[in-house]
Amino acid sequence: MKKTLCLAMMLTAFSAAAYAFDCETTVPLPGESILDEKMQTEVLQPVYAYALRVAAPECQSLSVVDTKLTKEKTDNEWQEVWIIKACSKKAAIPINFTTGEDDVTNYAIDPMGVKVKDKVPGMVITK
Repeated sequence: MKKTLCLAMMLTAFSAAAYAFDCETTVPLPGESILDEKMQTEVLQPVYAYALRVAAPECQSLSVVDTKLTKEKTDNEWQEVWIIKACSKKAAIPINFTTGEDDVTNYAIDPMGVKVKDKVPGMVITK
């Protein structure tokens, strides 16, 4: 009973927080990502959460503007960089992927490779 109540409270809090943000969730993502649409959807929210934390904590509007394959798939391992627009900033988030023998794809954001630019070219900032 206690576990169920805690889980229900967590899900309620998460869904309330999710509605506070305007995150683009359309797949397939633009660019060169080699992930299938199901996996793109799974990876999208953790990448948005990371971009929000490092680029623009006050921002409530996020979208993927590009994906780049930065390390070709070799021995079931590859790297992609997802470019996230967070209000007036852009964050380049590198993600390492591996596919195991069971065809399960695992991923990890590479925090040391993240790059943030203060302004998105051509974007007018209004308050």
